[in-house]
Parts: sequence; C-alpha cells; structure tokens
Amino acid sequence: MSPHVSDRLSEYMDGALGVQDVERVRAHLDTCPACLQEYKGLQDVQRMLRSLPNPRPREGFMERTHWRLAREAAAQPARASFLTSLREALTVRPFRVALAAGALVVIVALPLLWMTGAIWPREAPLDSDAYVRHYIVLSVDRPLADEATSTFVSSDLPEQPIR
Repeated sequence: MSPHVSDRLSEYMDGALGVQDVERVRAHLDTCPACLQEYKGLQDVQRMLRSLPNPRPREGFMERTHWRLAREAAAQPARASFLTSLREALTVRPFRVALAAGALVVIVALPLLWMTGAIWPREAPLDSDAYVRHYIVLSVDRPLADEATSTFVSSDLPEQPIR
C-alpha cells in the first residue's frame, strides 16, 4: 500500500509537483478515501478564499508607506557592502597593476617552472643497463637461463660466483 499523500496535496493543487509525483498523488487519491476527503476539504477552503472580495487599502496608504521607508533609509548610515568596497579597491591603479603582475606570474611563470621541473623534483631516470643486469642476475637460477646468460653476467660482475 502506498503512503498517504496529505503532505503533497497543497503542491498538487498549486501545480508545483513533477509529472511522476502528480501521477502518484492522482493514483493515491483514487484509492484512498481519507486523502480524497482531505483534498476535497482543501478545495472547499480554496473556493471560499477566492470568493472573498479583494481588500482595498485606505486612502493614502501607498504614499505613507513610501515616505516611511524613505525616512528609515535616510536615518540609517549608509553601509558599503563587501562587493562595493572590493570594487572601489580594485579601481586604484597601483593595485590593478600589482594584480595584473600576479596574474601574469600565475598564468605564465608557474606552468613554465613546472614544465622545466624547477618547482617539483622529477623522478630519477631509469638506468636500463643496471635494470637488465639486475634482472639477469636474478634469473640465472631459473631453468630458462643458458650458458650465454651466465657468461654475460659473469663478465659484467666483479668476481662473484654464479649460483
């Protein structure tokens, strides 16, 4: 059995649900008399509210509200927002020059330093001769090693017996 949809009925009535949710609420209302009764009650309240006459403000309400807001704005000291302060700071010429120089360093110099390896150390290059010698020494004991391999290893290494 699907859960009740009473918490979604207002959104359903306002058309604020997605397609899948609308279908789920509609299907639930077809099978659940409690939720259907709550939905009809909400429809009745909505009809009653719509039948009420529109309220009319008293004469001069808009002017009084306008002048009250203007008076409150004039009484408060003008505070500059963070963005306004930042914009004013950026308009100072020496600061803009320093900012442009810093941007140039970040955009041009850092990638160049990185590509040359000046900032981060590069890994040590692979010594292929040492790697091959080490591999051959370790593989001498294997049955696939032949006489040529052991001769090569013994000629390269200083006076070590081959196992």
